[in-house]
Amino acid sequence: MPDGGHTARRYAEAVFELARETDSLQRWQDEFGLLAEVYDDPRVAFFFQSPRRSVTAKWETARRMFEGRIGQDVLNFFLLLIDRDRTELIPRVRERFDALVREASGVQTAEVTTAIELNEEEQRRIAEELGRITGKRIELQTRVDPAIIGGMVARIGDKLIDGSVATSLRQLRQRLT
Repeated sequence: MPDGGHTARRYAEAVFELARETDSLQRWQDEFGLLAEVYDDPRVAFFFQSPRRSVTAKWETARRMFEGRIGQDVLNFFLLLIDRDRTELIPRVRERFDALVREASGVQTAEVTTAIELNEEEQRRIAEELGRITGKRIELQTRVDPAIIGGMVARIGDKLIDGSVATSLRQLRQRLT
């Protein structure tokens, strides 16, 4: 069986294409949000992942929980995951689906790590500069890691921009030895 990340990516891409063909990207995104929110409850996740529960019991519970709250197509997708015993993929499928929706609308997420917290103006300037480099509108996800000493590290998709002081010092040390 492929690893969960690869499988979640395949499911998300298939669902994204279906949602795009039916012009229902926003509805799918909203309903995935509801599904993931409910599934975030450890008791719900445990129930759907439990080998002690029959598939039929899981289907009935899913229908009671979600019928009328999410579209039949989203519910059918969840039932498919129940059938294949892969409900643990819900958070990763949702995450990848959201990324595909953002990409389709010209938005890309940049994960930016800095040594100290960025204020709003600094975040705006970094997003603008990364947007200029990539040609896309950038949404920042920021985190603080004092180990980088200063500067920043940005990951945009599979690209890494490492402007950290720690990396510069490591490279300098390598050149000197």
